[in-house]
Amino acid sequence: MKIAFAASAGGHLTQIETIFTKRVIGDNKFIMLTEKNSKTEKLPYKTYFFEQLNKNPLKYFLALIRCIKILKKEKIKLVITTGAEIGLVSMIAGKLLGIKTIFIETIIRVKNPTLSGRLSYPFSDIFLVQNKGMEKHYGKRAKYVGGII
Repeated sequence: MKIAFAASAGGHLTQIETIFTKRVIGDNKFIMLTEKNSKTEKLPYKTYFFEQLNKNPLKYFLALIRCIKILKKEKIKLVITTGAEIGLVSMIAGKLLGIKTIFIETIIRVKNPTLSGRLSYPFSDIFLVQNKGMEKHYGKRAKYVGGII
């Protein structure tokens, strides 16, 4: 199965790398969708770079069109994100293409949901939280899985 991991550069990307690229990949092939910076341009796997979207609706729309093209070209079967900017775009693109989507809320959120989580929830097939108290902030599809980092 081919997987797309999507995360903005920084903490979201670090979580994706910590959770998946070292434990879950196995024989699965994957790509990364993220922003280009000095850290990400050295990633050792196939990566598609996006510019920071900065709450600009036109940039989000253009990123969505590009993301749809990438997911189709790469024949992606699953999109996984920990959030922010390209994470949300990838969830929407995945949902529009009928691709399964998974959102993982950050472990550091214990009282309030993230903006990424709130916006991604409607587009997720699976929505995971790492702190028990966070389930109540989302709908019944939110599943507590404990700390997976």
